[in-house]
Order: sequence, then structure tokens, then C-alpha cells
Amino acid sequence: IPDNHPFDFSKDLFPLMLRRGDPLYGYISEGYWCDVGNMTEYVRACSDLLAGKVQVGEMGKHIGGGIWTGEGVEIAPDAQLYGPIYLGTEVKVKGGVVIHGPTAIRDYTIVDNRAHIDRSFVWRNCYIGEAVELRGAVVAKQTTFKAKSVAFEGVVVGDNCVIGEGAILHAGIKLWPGKEIESGATVRSSIIWGSQGRRVLFGRFGVTGVVNVDLTPEFCARLGAAFGATLPKGSVVTLNRDPHDSPRMLKRAIISGLPSAGVHVQDLRSQPIPVARYYTRVSGAAGGVHVRLSPYDQRVVDIRFMDKNGLNLSKDAERSIERVYFREDFRRAYLNDVGTIDYAPQVEERYTEGFLAAVDAEMIRSAGFKVVVDYAHAPSSQVLAPILEQLGVDVVPLNARIHKDKMSVLPEEFSASLRQMATIVQALGKDLGVQLDVGGEKIFIADERGAVLTDRVAAAAMVSLALQAQGGGTVVVPVDQSQVFETLAARYKGKIARCKVDIASVMQASGRRGVLMALDGTGNYIFPAFQTAPDGLMAVAKLLQYLAHCGQSLSKVVAELPPIHISHGRVSCPWEEKGKVMRLLNEQYKNYRADNTDGIKVFISDSDWVLVLPDPDKPMFHVTAESTSPTSARELVDKYSRIVEGLQR
Repeated sequence: IPDNHPFDFSKDLFPLMLRRGDPLYGYISEGYWCDVGNMTEYVRACSDLLAGKVQVGEMGKHIGGGIWTGEGVEIAPDAQLYGPIYLGTEVKVKGGVVIHGPTAIRDYTIVDNRAHIDRSFVWRNCYIGEAVELRGAVVAKQTTFKAKSVAFEGVVVGDNCVIGEGAILHAGIKLWPGKEIESGATVRSSIIWGSQGRRVLFGRFGVTGVVNVDLTPEFCARLGAAFGATLPKGSVVTLNRDPHDSPRMLKRAIISGLPSAGVHVQDLRSQPIPVARYYTRVSGAAGGVHVRLSPYDQRVVDIRFMDKNGLNLSKDAERSIERVYFREDFRRAYLNDVGTIDYAPQVEERYTEGFLAAVDAEMIRSAGFKVVVDYAHAPSSQVLAPILEQLGVDVVPLNARIHKDKMSVLPEEFSASLRQMATIVQALGKDLGVQLDVGGEKIFIADERGAVLTDRVAAAAMVSLALQAQGGGTVVVPVDQSQVFETLAARYKGKIARCKVDIASVMQASGRRGVLMALDGTGNYIFPAFQTAPDGLMAVAKLLQYLAHCGQSLSKVVAELPPIHISHGRVSCPWEEKGKVMRLLNEQYKNYRADNTDGIKVFISDSDWVLVLPDPDKPMFHVTAESTSPTSARELVDKYSRIVEGLQR
């Protein structure tokens, strides 16, 4: 056998010995033998080991049922495990998970809620997301399967791959290391070269991902350096976070990346998002970053980037950051050019000063309001409570103590707290109740009778009050909102301007001349005279100011609103089919009155309309309809959902 040269027994050594006439002998062994030369044999060897056909001694601690574990394994009480199964050191099996053997899951891998693993072998440091299905698959180390993705029989996934949400890997395909599969993709053939998937960082909520899976400290340091490289050297960037430990960790990683590009950092510590936006604008910073725990999923963190005006970055600015990041074209400052890191001075004081100048404080004081405010355990209590005190508002505070573990709550928990707030309003005889979201951007309202206003009704009530109080004006609303706004504008000599269905477009449109307010129908309100960004704190004060001016109770304002009947649905659609569906819809309804501001909005009559809108982040369409009754609105959604499904075929 020669040195330093590939040399195979069956292909090289044995033929050579035969040519030389050397004797070759065979030996019949009674032990186990498996030539692991392909994936089928690898799976067979692993299965045989788990079944006890190979005597290797103790594999770990046997906890019964043919299940062996390493140290520190966590298994949820409602997980269902059917051996033989091996779980490595510190493997976490979450609630509702089902695992059928033979299966091995190696060290430090996380199997999230309701995942289903059947006859699969998962290597170390992997993340198997919520409701993922692995059936007869082999997954190499440091690979991520995002929620609801599926891998069928014989799939082999190499190291450091990312399988997007809802992606499907068909039987027998292989992914070489480092591949990324986009959300909703269907992969029917092996991927060896290149990477399938969109090379983008930014989504609807900024840069978003699972903590320590998608968003790691090293990733965030590089992201900070990429953002810094798009700004002039010597610029200032503000950094803000919510109180949770995950955003704290990732924020510090971003902070470490920015000075490397010669950019100075002003740390706002933990402030409500509107305060961070306002300070970024008035302090002369070149931009800002806010790191928050997703309000929808406590495993996920959103990193929001802001421009010098405190607004979400434009698409062009986002693409500039992506280009620097993916090309690794980082600007490295030299010695004395490295940026500094300081705490920002007088953040709350500057915001409060501008806030009080933007409201009619005397009118609010004269009304003597008594309200209930739920601060959602967030930093908003540190800013809004003193402001309301200066405005003479008698406040019953709820959840005013900051609690880092309450930055993300389940929908049912949020609904329960909203109902509780409304009950307290009625029981104590207060004028109204308001609940803020954890970021301080959205508000949710209950009237003096303890009735919780839906987001759409609350938006209509706010517009009605604003137009009455200001004697008209322009209000910006997205195209998916009710035609009731046009009715209110006609009633109170106002004007409605429609925009795209995303908060960035609402913010951009609110900066137009003559805009009184803007909203998105989900609890976000913008008052551009103060700042062109959602501000729940300002929305609370403006609501009180408008009520004081009109001299009406909130329930009476709501009673005078026209009825709103809107329904919404979703239709799955592969990425590659979206363009075709939109083209066919435009052709099919070209003779109808339609609005193409965002998606296609078809006006069936003066009161009925349907909006078909492609989702920017997921392989699906949103179908929204308004009609004269809830039933007819639902029927319209069902009808047009079937049309979208049919156009795909």
C-alpha cells in the first residue's frame, strides 16, 4: 500500500495481489458485519445498533421503552416516544412531539413543538422546528428545519443547511452542505452546486430568525458591520432593545460590529420603539437599530433597522446591507477611526418635551379623564405614566412593572388580559381603557361600558373623532381597510388616501403634505405632526384630546359608525405560480372597477369589494372581502379563494 496515495482494498489491493499470484483467503465470521458504503447501509447499521444487533455496550441511560439518553436530556410530559431511540447530551424534546424508532438524535439538538420524527437520524446541533416532519431522513450537523417543513423517505441533508418554513423535500433527494431552501419550496431533485433560495436578509419585520439558530452572536456582529459599511465613516447609530435576555445578547453583538466600520454607537438601553424612533430623528443620528423578541413567538427575535428619520429602511437601503453582508465587503476602520460606544443622554426627557408640545394639554386636563392603562410589563410605563400625570389624567395602571419574560405572550393570554382590562374599566366606572403592545407602537381600546373594540372599529372611531376635532383633513389607510373610512370622510369634510398594505408604506404615505393621521387597521396610529411612525403613546393622548374636544363618550362615537363587515382568508400558492396568478387575475377582471395599489382590489358593487394580495414572505395569497353582512363577506372570500386555487392549475 503506497504512502500518501488513495488506495482501495477491493479496487486496488486485491487486483494487485491477484496479478502477482499472492494467495487470498476468506474467513467466515459469526459476528455482525455491515459495509457502510452508501446511505442505505448507513441507515441499516444505525438501526441495527439501536435494535441491539451490535454489541457496543451501554449507549447511555436507559429510561425504558427502548429509549437511551445522554446527560441533561429534556423530554416534555406530552411527548410520545416509541423506541428504539437514542437522544444525545442535552437534547430537548418539546411538547406534542412524536418520535418513532429506530431514530437517533444527537447532542444539543432541539426538537420543537409538535414535530414528528419517524425512522430518522439527526446529527448534533440541529434545530427541528415546530410541526416539522422527518420520515426516513438523515440530517447532518448544524442544520435547521423551519416550521412545517417536510423531508420524506431517503432524504439526506448535509451540514449547515437551512430548510425554509413549509418547504417539502421529496423522497430520495440529497442536499450537499451549506444549501438554503426557501420557504414553501418543493424540491424534487438533489442540489449539489449553488444554493436554492432567495439570498435575502430582510423580511416584513426586519431581519428575523430563531435565537441561536438563525440569529447567532457572530451573525449579528457581521450584520452590524454590514450596516455600518453602508453609512459614512464617523456616523452615529442608535441601538435599542426590549428587556428580554435574547435581544440583550444580540444587541451587544450588533454593537460590536458597528464600531469596526468606523461608526459611533449611542446605546438607548431599553426604550419603547416610538421613543427610539423619535430620538434617532432629533439627535441627528444616521440610523438606528431596535432588537426585540417577536410578539408572536418567544423563540424568534426581530432586528429592525431605521433611517435618519427613525423610519423603517427603504428597500434600496436593505439591499445595500444585504450586498455588503453576502459579499463580505466589510469596511474595517483603522486604529483611531474605530467607532465609540456611549450611552445616549436625556432620551426620555427629549421625547417628553416634544410629546407635550404636540398635544393640547389644557384641553385634556380640563376633561378630567379617568382611564385604565395596561402597560403590558413593558418600558412604556416609564415614559407614558409621567406624561399622563402631567396631563392630569387619573390612571389605574395595570402591569406597569417591567417583566422581561412577558415580551412575548400567547394569543389567548393577550386576549385574556384585554378582557380583564375591559372588565376593570366597567367595574370602576372609568371613561375608557387602553392596552399597549410591548413595543409601545400599538394600542387596543375598550369603551366605558367594558366593550373591547375590534381593531377595525377602533380605527374608524379614531378617524371619526380626528376629523370632527380638526374640521377635516387627509387620513391615510391601506387598501385592505373598510370603505367606511370614505363614508366618514364625506360626513366630516375629510379625505381618504389609500396606500399599500404594509406599515412601511403607511409611514411613507403619512409624510405627505396635509396628512392629519395614518393607520393600518391593526392598532398602529401615526400622527405626522409629531413623527411619521407608529406611536401608541401619542395615540393614547390624541384619543383623549379628541374625546375632550367632541365631548362624547367613546361608546356613543362607536354607535354612530356605519357597520363594518370584513372577512379574510389565505390560499397556499407556490412562489413560482404567484406571478401567473396575478397576471390572470388582472386579465380576468380588466373590465371591472379595480385598484392595483397593492395586489388587485375588485369592486363588485358600491358596498362589496375583494382584495387578492400575494404575501411578500410566504408562498400564499391573502383574500380580503367587505360586504353588507358577515355571511356575504365570507362567501366572497370563499369564492375568490377557489378562483385563486383554480388559476394555479
